[in-house]
Amino acid sequence: MKKLDISTLDVLSLMRYDACARCGDCTATCPTGGEAQAVELVTPRGKILRLRDFVRRQHGLRSKLFGPAEIPDDQLREFAEKAYECTICGQCRTVCPADLDTIKMWENMREFLVANSLGPLAAHEQIVRSIENYDNPWMQPRTQRSRWSRRIEKEVKIKDALKEKPEVLFFVGCTAAYDPNIKQMAIDTARVLSSAKVDFGTLGNDEGCCGSTLLRTGLTESARKTALRNIERFEKAAPSTIVTSCAGCFKTIKQDYPKIGKVGARVVHITQFVDELIGQNKLVLDKKISGKVTYHDPCHLGRHNKLYDEPRRILKSIPGVELVEMERNREQSRCCGAGGGVKTAFPDLAQKISGLRIDDAERTDAEMLVTSCPFCYQSLKATIDGKGSKLRMMDLMELVRMSSSGD
Repeated sequence: MKKLDISTLDVLSLMRYDACARCGDCTATCPTGGEAQAVELVTPRGKILRLRDFVRRQHGLRSKLFGPAEIPDDQLREFAEKAYECTICGQCRTVCPADLDTIKMWENMREFLVANSLGPLAAHEQIVRSIENYDNPWMQPRTQRSRWSRRIEKEVKIKDALKEKPEVLFFVGCTAAYDPNIKQMAIDTARVLSSAKVDFGTLGNDEGCCGSTLLRTGLTESARKTALRNIERFEKAAPSTIVTSCAGCFKTIKQDYPKIGKVGARVVHITQFVDELIGQNKLVLDKKISGKVTYHDPCHLGRHNKLYDEPRRILKSIPGVELVEMERNREQSRCCGAGGGVKTAFPDLAQKISGLRIDDAERTDAEMLVTSCPFCYQSLKATIDGKGSKLRMMDLMELVRMSSSGD
């Protein structure tokens, strides 16, 4: 039996829990608790009702009905595990008739779980230790972070942002920097920036993890320290614009960092930046790429940041590309299954969700499935390969690089 520390639950979240109408509209569209498996406690409504009950019991408001304030350990462990079976995709927010900010609720809920030694889950611990010890989640040495750039060092000038003070700082992100299957995203992004003659650079081996994984698993204090280190580097580099190619890095630096410290530069995702370059005629896409393409909206770009038009305008700017939409697109886009620590702790569940998204894409008869997030790319590509699908997984910047006059 345990008495809970509820001090980490912010007032707004507590008010939102009470505002839940218990309608269940979110259940049908929840990728983890509605579509991939029928588990009430995993659904938004289920989590809200259970935590609301815990809090009320804690304050003795319902003790005559439900017993003492102390909560049995098995109930707490079950709640914690199911609370982490959530990609924090935000789909529930788009259908909530009470207009609850569920994204903030789930992140605050995980902060509460960590404060009560119920999170993160054991499966997350290695990634967390890796970020804290190596500044990346992949247990890779800091000295190898800029290794991806060696392939193009003779053709693309990438400035040392701390020494040469470029106008634009390209924040590469851990996955594109270290994952050998994803590093092409960083290479293509650098080539695209070079084609447009953008004055850009990176932090090289001094770049650190953005801390998104720490935040999404509830480790706010570790994330705060990580953010402050990066903000200090940003101040030294002093760019006017920070461009990220990772949707998770973008959300974290754009939305979370300002709550921790001042980010003086404008923060944009590569899709926004390239869309601007095309509109200003600084980047010309004139090489034809024939094919039917469907686009997957990453949750951190779409529902979390409302960036729907920019990637589609880019695709429509490429000669020969035919864009066909999946039935579920934009704010109704199905999650890839990789976010919120789900892929790490519940890989089978993540794969099942990813499989549903590949089914969506195959129904369009598209030849290429395009996205602009390394985690979505990673998750969807693995499922395409596992299913033997004819779809070709592509990053949006790969298409842009192929069509660019400067390539």
